[in-house]
Amino acid sequence: MVLLVAIVQFIVDLYLLIIYGETFSTLHVDMLAAFVATNPSEAIEYLKSYLTIDKVFIISLSLSLLLVLFYFLRRIKFKANFWGECVISIIVLVSVCVSGIEYKNLLLGNIYFLFQTESYDLKEYRQNPELICSGEKPKYVVLIIGESFSKMHSSLYSYSKETNPLLSKLAADSLLFVCKNSTSACTKTIPAIKSIMTSYVNEMSDSIDWFKCLTLIEVMQKIDYKAVWISNHSREGFFDNEVGCYAALCDYSVFANERDYYSRYDQVLLPLIEECLNGDSTQTFFVVNMLGSHIYYKDRYPEKFSKFKSEDYIASYHHLPTESRQTISEYDNSILYNDSVVYEIMKTFEQQDAIVVYISDHGQDIFNSSNDYAGHAINGNYVSEQVAVLVPLLVYTSPIFKKKHSLLYKRIESSETMPYRTDSIMYTIMDVAGIETVNGVSYKHKSLLK
Repeated sequence: MVLLVAIVQFIVDLYLLIIYGETFSTLHVDMLAAFVATNPSEAIEYLKSYLTIDKVFIISLSLSLLLVLFYFLRRIKFKANFWGECVISIIVLVSVCVSGIEYKNLLLGNIYFLFQTESYDLKEYRQNPELICSGEKPKYVVLIIGESFSKMHSSLYSYSKETNPLLSKLAADSLLFVCKNSTSACTKTIPAIKSIMTSYVNEMSDSIDWFKCLTLIEVMQKIDYKAVWISNHSREGFFDNEVGCYAALCDYSVFANERDYYSRYDQVLLPLIEECLNGDSTQTFFVVNMLGSHIYYKDRYPEKFSKFKSEDYIASYHHLPTESRQTISEYDNSILYNDSVVYEIMKTFEQQDAIVVYISDHGQDIFNSSNDYAGHAINGNYVSEQVAVLVPLLVYTSPIFKKKHSLLYKRIESSETMPYRTDSIMYTIMDVAGIETVNGVSYKHKSLLK
């Protein structure tokens, strides 16, 4: 049994050491949470992005050597067997001393947490807030939640590659506002979505349960908006945790991969949005949840969007190997494709009284912290965590909205340079919808609009 534990722990630590340059004790369990907090298809893509042939070879070779060692330890005489197992036991003991607490937390705490988070029916925790509103509400309020979009790779934020040509056109026509100082509250999807969709913020920690916090969906329903959730992720299950809980709160929800599981490109969301618009005159609050630039980047865009090639990055990334430059090109192509889909969503509301807000749940570490790592932020790595919160915040206003809500438009226009964190997006949406107070308290100071 001791030997089995040693082998399992060795394999886990070897994998993390090869890919991240750190063992499980330093990476903690955030990587596991990021891995399981998605659907099976995305989890496989996650592994594909890191398990290159050379890494698989090293892990397989090491495992083979361990099995050979185990075989000979069982075959040789008692004395040698005794000393062999003593050596292995010492290795296990040292390893457990270093990272045993982390494994205990993983097995006894985090696995339990991952199972129990999805059991909450948020309808049971409705707050029924008292709201005071003023002014005329826009007919359509749209919140697009992107995935893994780092503004360091956006031409809207002065990136050298033209990754946002279509959205730049909207900005040039004064219909799209680019918030210059936006950051995400979190570096992982689940906590980021919590902070976007509820009044919960990470700083609350254990002082309050997230599922007992006021939700943006309930607030919008309270002021007579129909709530619609349209997603290219999975509806529910172990791999999507509590994100599906918010969809369950809505009046209507649809998940693209339920209709065609293999259509993973975000363009499948466009007809679903149009379906909800056709023949429906109801004031509607849309939440559109995209796959965006979710790793494995190459799978996030059709072939015709393969504009950027590895050789385009030789000058600026000459210190990186070809494989890494290829990864950067694929990431930038995913941003380019994301640009086209977000643009089309915004254009869908061009003839409507509508405002569309785009944010990303978190960014990515694209060889910022290390020359051989691209992906989610590495827990405890300062550089990795800092770059992973650099996300875009974009606000589109239709021509009709611009004319009908001129004062609100001017407030948006004057707020482009304000520092803003995504866990206050709820209060910006409330501000746009004309909500003055919630249970007698004003939250306008938390709104992006000044």
